Amino acid sequence: MADPAGPVDDALTHAVVKQVIILAGAIGALAADLLKDLDLTEPLANALWRLDPDAPAPSMRTLAATLNCDPSTVTFLTDRLEQRGLIRRQPVPTNRRQKVISLTPSGIEARSRLVHALTADSPFTRLSPDDRQHLHTLLAKAGADPSSFTCQAPTATRPCTGPRP
Repeated sequence: MADPAGPVDDALTHAVVKQVIILAGAIGALAADLLKDLDLTEPLANALWRLDPDAPAPSMRTLAATLNCDPSTVTFLTDRLEQRGLIRRQPVPTNRRQKVISLTPSGIEARSRLVHALTADSPFTRLSPDDRQHLHTLLAKAGADPSSFTCQAPTATRPCTGPRP
């Protein structure tokens, strides 16, 4: 029986990867001026966006898993975000060695500006709502699970891992 996905190195897959890279670059360019205005680098903005203000405050370890990076890198990122007044780190009452990260009001506002800038003028707005839904479904099938984008507490059925930024 043939593999339904086809050969991994086929021309169509190569073209799709190129298109995704082009779109990622276009979306990144949308944020360039805003990142300067917010005094954020791309890694800082990525960490800020991953912190959902409507979800429970994640631990540093959960943020590291979501960003798919070493905990020491998260310490560096959170130090910078805390210096800018965008997040606060607090010890967990039941385990004072563990720290959770929450957005400050300034962090919520900066994150909202970032999310708006990257979605309102996104190249995907050129697609119809039906086309965006179809693309969303296809990207999820390819492994881009949107539920793993922001920090979520690990569960027994869903390990705490995330896509590479």
